[in-house]
Parts: sequence; C-alpha cells; structure tokens
Amino acid sequence: MILIEERPKLPAVSKYVDRYQFFIISEPAFLKTIPNAKIECYFVKKGGFHQWDVDSESFIWAGSSGILPATNQASFYHIPSCLVCLNIKLNLNILGLSLFNGLLTNWQSFDTSKLIPPTARENILSELSERNTAIQVDALDSTIGHSLDKFSVDEKIDRVISLIESSITGKFKVAELAGSMHMSEKSMERWIRKEFNLAPKELWQVIRFQNVSRKLKNRPNMKFIDALEFGYYDQSHFIKECRKMTSYSPKELFSKMKLPTNDIVFE
Repeated sequence: MILIEERPKLPAVSKYVDRYQFFIISEPAFLKTIPNAKIECYFVKKGGFHQWDVDSESFIWAGSSGILPATNQASFYHIPSCLVCLNIKLNLNILGLSLFNGLLTNWQSFDTSKLIPPTARENILSELSERNTAIQVDALDSTIGHSLDKFSVDEKIDRVISLIESSITGKFKVAELAGSMHMSEKSMERWIRKEFNLAPKELWQVIRFQNVSRKLKNRPNMKFIDALEFGYYDQSHFIKECRKMTSYSPKELFSKMKLPTNDIVFE
C-alpha cells in the first residue's frame, strides 16, 4: 500500500482542509480508521471500497465519491481488489460553511461536486496514477478555495472548536464552555449534538485523542506517559480511553500504524 500526503498551501484553504491524501492499494485489504476529528471527502479513480454499516451489520458499497462524517468510534472498510483514491481530510470547522448545513442527516447523499466540480476532479485525478503520485496541491487549493468562497460562514462553529481545542490539556467543563459561548448548559448540549452528532464531552475527547495520537505517532521516542500532557489523569486513564475509541491498547494501536498517518491501521 502507498499513501502520499500533502498539506494545502493557501491559508484560506488550510483553515478548513487538514491534508490531501493519495491512496494506492493493489490487493484486497481490511482497514480500520481511528477517530480523528476530521470529515473525509473521497474521490475514487480506480476500484472501490465497502464501509461497514452498523444497522445492517454488513459491508455496503461506498460509491465513487462521497463524505464520511467524523465520529467517536472506529470505522471498518474493505477493499475487495484494488483502490486508487484521492482523499481530503476536512477540519470540523468546515461545518460552519452553509455548504455543509444538515450534513449529519444527509452525508450519504452529499454532493461532492459542490466542493470539487466534475471537470476539475477529472483533471486532478487524471494526473494521479501508480507512476505519478504527486498530488496537485496548487490545483486542489485553487479549486476548493473558489468553491468555499461561495458559501456563508457561521462563526459560532469556529468559536466552539477553537474553545475546545484550547482546553484539551486541562479539565473540560460543559458549563464553562457554555458560558464562553453565552449559552445555557442545556442549549449548548442540544446545539453541539445537532451540529456534530456528539455530546460536548465526546467531541472534546475525540479532538483530544486526535491530538495526542498525532503527537505520539510523529515522535517515536515519546512515551505513553507523555499523554498526561493532554489532560489524562494517569497512564491507565489514557489506556482506557484508547481502548474505548479504538478497541486497542496504545501499544497495540501504534504498532499497527504502519502508514505515515495517525488514524489508519490494517486489520
């Protein structure tokens, strides 16, 4: 398996886009994605994949393009033969753009052409192949930046994400977050569940876990005890939360992360 990653260059795009990824998988595989506080937008050039559906307890075909919402649970995928795919990791604050209104209720039918129009998508994908793995960052930045400019912004989403990110190394209290947002605690609970499909504390836990897993993945000499910098009570607390989100202990999880990313493992 080959995974190429690039970061956007334009500040207006990097505000909403975390990374561009290009996957080349040449044989059948099972993948598990770890909660990462990101929304995934994918475009398949060759092959395809199935996503595990909890309701039907079976794998369902994911289609040639689509959106995968952020969650606090691990997700499973099956590549039956091969996959050549461009994936765009979107930051949660992109939910503040009117383009993504109601995403949680219709993500299966989200129109990805509003983010990258068909002609631009074909041009970008045509340049990507097993022989040419260079991602056209400038073209993607230009296309996505132009698309996002068309939509209005709800600054409330930006603010709550910023407040949560600033509190990941300390104790989290919904009442304090609600006060900073000039909302009652109950109104804050309802609003965050509506926008993110998670309770406030669940959202905070996902954002915190994404941050600590990225740090641990990118610093091989870092020990799990260093996770305490992120507000875990002790090492056993971190192990318990890691198992809850991924079904693995931290040691098992990071031993399975063979790719240059902190949120995918092979099963």
